[in-house]
Amino acid sequence: MDHSIGELARRAGVTVKTVRYYSDLGLLESRRTAAGHRRYDAGAVARLELIRTLRGLGIDLAMVRAVLEQERTLADVLTAHAEAVAVQIRTLQLQHAVLSVVAHRHSTPEELERMHELTARSAHERRALITDFLTSTLGDDPDFAAIRQNLTPVLPDDAEPQQVEAWLELASLVQDDTFRSAVRRMAAGYRTIAAEAGAPLQHDPELRDRLIELRRTEAGPRWHRYLELVAVVNGWAAPSRMAG
Repeated sequence: MDHSIGELARRAGVTVKTVRYYSDLGLLESRRTAAGHRRYDAGAVARLELIRTLRGLGIDLAMVRAVLEQERTLADVLTAHAEAVAVQIRTLQLQHAVLSVVAHRHSTPEELERMHELTARSAHERRALITDFLTSTLGDDPDFAAIRQNLTPVLPDDAEPQQVEAWLELASLVQDDTFRSAVRRMAAGYRTIAAEAGAPLQHDPELRDRLIELRRTEAGPRWHRYLELVAVVNGWAAPSRMAG
């Protein structure tokens, strides 16, 4: 049994124009009657429904053709497309968070551009920004390896607006030369106290008091703010005033 173009369109739930379009692209095979009318075999209905489904899922025509011509398996195409959609979802989630932050702050166009620039960076670029800050302030001392890990914010792909806002503030903070200098002084003071102690600092109340005073005088409240922001970005519990 074969179908006219109108019958095929009705069975597949599309317009005649759509059937003609896919036919002209060679995605639907047809034969011509003596009068020049297109006729489609019974398999055309299933083929057209598959095309419609794939297009509805956002599969491009090149991949649709590859599936129909069995150059690619349906599973391979759907897997690749699912991965691409996942990336798009993460991008949209981040964009949504940025827009929410901008709307909440009543930001200017210049601030919006700055926020977009900072959040549009890849995860690798964001990590590099923090790595540069920690290396320039703490150095690459192995004794600070665990500390550096606890001081590294990682913005998740599905970040909430508050995490994006915290990341934006962090990104500005770590690029501030005054803050960097303060953290360097704090790190230098820490090394001095550690060298004098020759033992784990947390075991000596007097040395702990010296560390707290060091953080207060050298890094100031912005250091605690840095720790708070890292906790927000990473989804950790808020640090106490003794942290860091």
